[in-house]
Amino acid sequence: MATMVVDKNFERERMTSSIAMVMTLISFSMLFATLMLGYVAYRFTSVVWPPLGMQRASLEIPTLSTLIILMSSLSYYMSESSFLQNKLKAFKNYYFVTLLLGTSFMVSQMFLWQNLKLTGIFVDSTVFGSIIYAFTWVHAGHMVVGLLALLFLIPSLRGKRNEGKTQIWLKSVGQFWHFLGIVWVIMYFSIFIF
Repeated sequence: MATMVVDKNFERERMTSSIAMVMTLISFSMLFATLMLGYVAYRFTSVVWPPLGMQRASLEIPTLSTLIILMSSLSYYMSESSFLQNKLKAFKNYYFVTLLLGTSFMVSQMFLWQNLKLTGIFVDSTVFGSIIYAFTWVHAGHMVVGLLALLFLIPSLRGKRNEGKTQIWLKSVGQFWHFLGIVWVIMYFSIFIF
């Protein structure tokens, strides 16, 4: 009987967490979709691209950032899988790789902003510059939130968190982390490639 109550409580908590994360991701998707709609409208109404004789941003740093964020998404997936298979050493290793890659992504963004300035693309110079900075700043802000969420997993590395709650937290953080990867890939192709 007590197990049944615990299972119902766990299911209720899991469902609540899942709904909350879906609502969070929908609201963030709407934010990025609004930015993308503004970009698409501007992009396809411009006679020349990039506008006003501005240079295209260099692809090296955005490509490196894309590889880093994709690897971080893979390492997070491996971390979560390791936890569910009760491979705690692998869980810890993949967790730290994810944290390192997430931090590396943020460093790569700082290099990207520096490179944009060297190219002559400033936030206040044109709409083109404003759009690139708006996208990357908003995404970076969400990455900071993702990194903070990863830090909340530290107690589970020491075995100080309830396994059920850790599963729920891992799933929620994972959904958010993978969402950030997907958004960056869309940004990479739409802003830097096309």
